[in-house]
Amino acid sequence: MSLKIIAGTYGGRVLRTVRGLGTRPLLGQVRESVFNILAEQIPDAIVWDLFAGTGASGVESLSRGAARVLFCEKNGKAIDVLRQNLQTLGDDAVARSVVMRADAWDPPLMNHATFGGGRDDADEEGDEDEVAPDVVFLDPPYAMVAEDPVKSMARARRLLDRTARGGCVVFHFETGVLDEDDFDDDLDLDLREWGTTAIAFLWRRGEAPERQQRRWAKERAQAD
Repeated sequence: MSLKIIAGTYGGRVLRTVRGLGTRPLLGQVRESVFNILAEQIPDAIVWDLFAGTGASGVESLSRGAARVLFCEKNGKAIDVLRQNLQTLGDDAVARSVVMRADAWDPPLMNHATFGGGRDDADEEGDEDEVAPDVVFLDPPYAMVAEDPVKSMARARRLLDRTARGGCVVFHFETGVLDEDDFDDDLDLDLREWGTTAIAFLWRRGEAPERQQRRWAKERAQAD
């Protein structure tokens, strides 16, 4: 099975994936829609790709100008394919990536030493401080979320608390498992559905991009 990078530096390049590992990369149409929504947040961003599988979301981020990407995955075979994908893209993709075998619900602290420096404007004296992500792709197995949706949502919220100001968690789960009423009121939430795929874009209250805020204001005005 193969997967194509949609746009950016590596647009059109084909990634390898592996059947039978429980990995479930977003289909091209959905991925394109997701990255259109995140268009203002990806360039120069620190990105986490959690439950990365073979790395489609993180590699798409690299292709569209993300500064660095953490790929977090437990399955050894998926990690091997992920590393091969990065090597195929070249030295720059490898240099901007950290591949870690760890619990994707609770990634270890990534400071400037372990994450290779982060942004160019990082404070060199703050090496013990976490390099906070700007965008977190959270793609746990459908069955895991369905088994305990409330716990999964709470974990997604904890990850959001680790993001930089204006940071977004892109939480992928099966349609019907969670709806808007299940999420905390102190969030900016954009819940989208494509067939059986549901994606919740989560920001802290008031921190969604201006384009998103304008869209919500227009929808409220039309509703009134």
